[in-house]
Amino acid sequence: MAGGLLSRLIAAMAPRSDNYFTLYNELAACTVRGAKLLAKMSSVHDPAAFDELFGEIKKTEGEADGVTRNIFLSLHQTFITPFDRWEMKDLAMALDDMIDCIEDIPQRAALYGPGQFTPEMAALGQIALRATEKVQEAVALLADMKNAQRILQICQEVGEIESDADHVMRAGMTRLFGEVTEARALIRAKELYELFEEAVDRCEDAADVIHGVVLERI
Repeated sequence: MAGGLLSRLIAAMAPRSDNYFTLYNELAACTVRGAKLLAKMSSVHDPAAFDELFGEIKKTEGEADGVTRNIFLSLHQTFITPFDRWEMKDLAMALDDMIDCIEDIPQRAALYGPGQFTPEMAALGQIALRATEKVQEAVALLADMKNAQRILQICQEVGEIESDADHVMRAGMTRLFGEVTEARALIRAKELYELFEEAVDRCEDAADVIHGVVLERI
């Protein structure tokens, strides 16, 4: 009797598994919102529009940080979690890294001052958006391991998107070094290309975490 009461009290005090999945979905949604803003930013040439979109990206990144903190706080307050604790931490950190890398791009662009995004950067912005949407789709399915095969397929698709980003990035770099001679412009563009690629890489990292979680349970 006493044991049953204690179990009920623990269950009542601890966050439920579905709360975790809600938080992960919120975090994944932040990454998609940030990627949409980045994709739009990489196609605009108006400094005022850049500043407005940059402000929205910073706001979204701050919201993502808040969700990540809630996930970690919940892990300290519950005894039962849907996955191993280290898996849940890794997933939260991987999703948060996605939006952090998205924010790094306008941060660096602003640091270097006026300059345009290249057509290849605009293409990379769209690729990053596709990758975040795929990760969001996988996260939304994690609550039910009946979705395991579809989740694994999505993770593979993220890897294919990352390969697309590599091709576009190399094409952009080739054109950059063939056409641009001014040192500041070269450095600026090279770093931005690398950051765009890193943003897509972080999506693949998140997909790898999800892939590992699923493989442990099928």
